[in-house]
Amino acid sequence: MNIQLHYLIQLSDLDTQLEELKSERIRSKEESIGFRVQAKENEIIKLRENIRNKIDPELLNKYDKIQKRYKMRAVAQVNEGVCYGCFTALPTSYVAESDKNNKIITCPNCGRILFWIE
Repeated sequence: MNIQLHYLIQLSDLDTQLEELKSERIRSKEESIGFRVQAKENEIIKLRENIRNKIDPELLNKYDKIQKRYKMRAVAQVNEGVCYGCFTALPTSYVAESDKNNKIITCPNCGRILFWIE
């Protein structure tokens, strides 16, 4: 797997975790729960910045634009030829490629960065 794609998947997962923690913190009324959520959030933010520093700036800019557009999940998995970001069947030329995870490929419908489960 392309190392940049690997970092993008990790970054997307961390961004999703941050969003979940923020909504959990909003729902939570207890101080003790809020402190634990805040500590976890700070840890994720540090990990996120470390990964962002490893990604090519041009690719990171592309990721940020997609993330801003969709709020969550700028990176989507492909399963059985379907983009799990927009649930659209991908063209045969995408599915037939042998080195799909060795390069950065975006969905022609939603623009999300794609990765294949193998």
